[in-house]
Amino acid sequence: MRSLLKEAGAYMVIVLPDDTALLRRLEQDLHVSPITCEPPPSSVFGSRFEAVVPDQHERERLLAALDSHLLEELLVSELVPAEVVELVTAIVTADGDATALGDLRARLSYRVEQEVPELIAGLRNDPDALAFLLAACVYEGLDYRIVREEADRLLELSEGRLTAVLPVTDSEGTRNKERPNPDFIFRRPLTELLHAVRASRQTREIRTEGAYAHSVESVAFVRHRQAEAVLRHVWREYGQLSELLVRWLREVNRDSELTLPVGRVMGRATSWGGGRRALRHIQALAESERTTSRLIAAHALGIAAEDPVLVAEVRYRLQRWSLTVSPHLRTTVAYACGAEFGLSRPDVALRLLHTLIRGVRTEVGEDEGQARIRLAVKVATLRLFQDGKEEIVFGRLLDWLSMDEADAEQLLELFGELLQLPEWFQRQLADETDQGRLITGLIRWSLNSDSSFDVTCRALLHWADWGRWDETLSRAVERLFTALARSMQHGEFRLFVELGERGFDGWVGRDIARTSLNRWRNGEQGEAA
Repeated sequence: MRSLLKEAGAYMVIVLPDDTALLRRLEQDLHVSPITCEPPPSSVFGSRFEAVVPDQHERERLLAALDSHLLEELLVSELVPAEVVELVTAIVTADGDATALGDLRARLSYRVEQEVPELIAGLRNDPDALAFLLAACVYEGLDYRIVREEADRLLELSEGRLTAVLPVTDSEGTRNKERPNPDFIFRRPLTELLHAVRASRQTREIRTEGAYAHSVESVAFVRHRQAEAVLRHVWREYGQLSELLVRWLREVNRDSELTLPVGRVMGRATSWGGGRRALRHIQALAESERTTSRLIAAHALGIAAEDPVLVAEVRYRLQRWSLTVSPHLRTTVAYACGAEFGLSRPDVALRLLHTLIRGVRTEVGEDEGQARIRLAVKVATLRLFQDGKEEIVFGRLLDWLSMDEADAEQLLELFGELLQLPEWFQRQLADETDQGRLITGLIRWSLNSDSSFDVTCRALLHWADWGRWDETLSRAVERLFTALARSMQHGEFRLFVELGERGFDGWVGRDIARTSLNRWRNGEQGEAA
């Protein structure tokens, strides 16, 4: 055959599928080297399109549905014949309707994504091929030696996690069977797991919670409230599983995206179990050294308190924990006061916070536990204040300061923190209400206390700055500073000096401060020093 072909000056072309075993056998038997010959996509498209639609006018009509130059963009050199055939089929099926044709780029790439699971499935038992596939995907276009080296490095780093099965040896060291590798990375694909539990992956959405926006493709069950039904069932029916769930959930990362749903589950679980030990798992979280566990407990207590049977026990436990020596339990109480439980019961929350404040020492020897409690109390109070409970919080603060046993320094520092949220204060001061006069008096007290001067002064300087663009705040600051200037003690004097040194022209109240200081220097106003 070869002699005849040579005499005739001809060649015999054998077209074969891309089958590695078949090509290797061809090389061995016929002693020829197969040549990969990929026809240009444009040639394949022209031949296929003409074969399917013989009439030239009809082909022109169908192509008119495409945007100009789109066909050239689609027929790139990397397009394989099967994709070209798919492209022709899509054009013919659309029958000249651009709407029906849709986005051809997306349709072609979607087909590629559909074929990936089949590709992965075919390589499950071949760790070398899996590593090479991943390396080729990352380093496509580079020299094959680099791809091979990176594949070997990936295989080594995987430490057996790309191997689907592991050998099992008997007592004599003989391998007689295999077992699935529990660490196999490709053990179960997400799509299969979602289908198994009757859930789906939702359409991508953009969420803006937190410091920056991020995309989310959330998991949702097909049936409404299936998640709660499953958890309630396993919690009741499988006793040991509840202990495992608690151990698992109490060690999540400190992220509100995680702690909030975990807190909801732990709170609902109190009614699933019931009995005299319904809150036992929450107390274990509340006693934990991990801040995250205590935050979860705080959210869980708020959910548990929604049950009319359990609300009394939740209150009792929080009251008892607020008096204990354990800083972990006491910080949990503060967290609960700033979460669902406290926001829906501000009076109860403020009583608990007052108990916590009275139990915190403010002397120099304050330990880390005491500092954490103070911080938690401050955060909880600020959250109550921000949640529309301004009048209640301010009223309780005045009551606490009027008590003999009240720790004035702590409370005045807390008041200074509240001044960082000026909206409610500025309305009262601007309208000269009864509350406004009480606010002025408390600001004066806070300025003349060494421990609270800095935080109060800082807040008032911000007011003077922000007042340039807010008419209500401007009026509030002018009336406040005018009242402070009438009887200037050392705290007011320090505030006005700070305003004169650090403020800029246009800051509200700066002229009042300058005039008051000049009067004092000229001996027209007493006190201050």
